[in-house]
Amino acid sequence: MNTSGPPNRRQPSESRWRRFLRDYRFEIIWAAVVALGLFLILERFSIRQTLRAWIATLMETSRGSIGRLADVVLRFLAATTLSDVIGFVLIAGALAAIVLRVRWRLLRSPQLALLKCPVCGSDLHRVHRRGLDHLINAFVPVRRYRCSNRECGWRGLRVGGGHGASHASTGTGRSVRDRNATR
Repeated sequence: MNTSGPPNRRQPSESRWRRFLRDYRFEIIWAAVVALGLFLILERFSIRQTLRAWIATLMETSRGSIGRLADVVLRFLAATTLSDVIGFVLIAGALAAIVLRVRWRLLRSPQLALLKCPVCGSDLHRVHRRGLDHLINAFVPVRRYRCSNRECGWRGLRVGGGHGASHASTGTGRSVRDRNATR
């Protein structure tokens, strides 16, 4: 166990309201569903007619929009030549090749897989990912880390890893890929 990390700090206290919502979220949602059901049973409005009118308006609007979109697409296709189609295919293929090559380079970059702080060289500890990290993870598998050195404060992403393979407690400085190869 690495004892050079920060001492146990007291977590900031969570408000009672937030703790209540976290603990009883399931019950609150189902109580709201029951309340909605009671409202729909007891209400005296003409929801069916209102919904029918909204749906009819939406269908009419979308029918017109789809018709206009179809006209634009047909005009575009009528004006497209064989050389245009070949050009589009070449551009799409080149962009796909570039994206795949960038992904390949990121996955094989030892600097991005090393589980040592790039600033001070200390061990890294996993932290929760952010929303953008999940989006990046769809393209390249990444994990978010923070430096164990309090003075450094580095936070960032490392490529690769997974459950059990990304813990920096070994302190070997090897990348995730290297440690997985020795298992």
